[in-house]
Amino acid sequence: MAAPGLSRAQVDAELEHLARMLPPWREKLRHEAQFWPQFQALSDQILERAGPADRDYVRDRLAAMLAEQGLQPPG
Repeated sequence: MAAPGLSRAQVDAELEHLARMLPPWREKLRHEAQFWPQFQALSDQILERAGPADRDYVRDRLAAMLAEQGLQPPG
């Protein structure tokens, strides 16, 4: 049996942490292209750990987080 996912409160805490990291993280990048693989890896970890019922919520929050920073995923 698969382990249950993170609670919604835990998911929110991880998403908030990621959101707080974005501005200083982007300031330190030499090139914006470095951002996307790293962001994808971190967001994938949150998605994998979220419960199945929260995955759409996580995707929506990630999209809003990027939009707030004026970012749009490549592709």
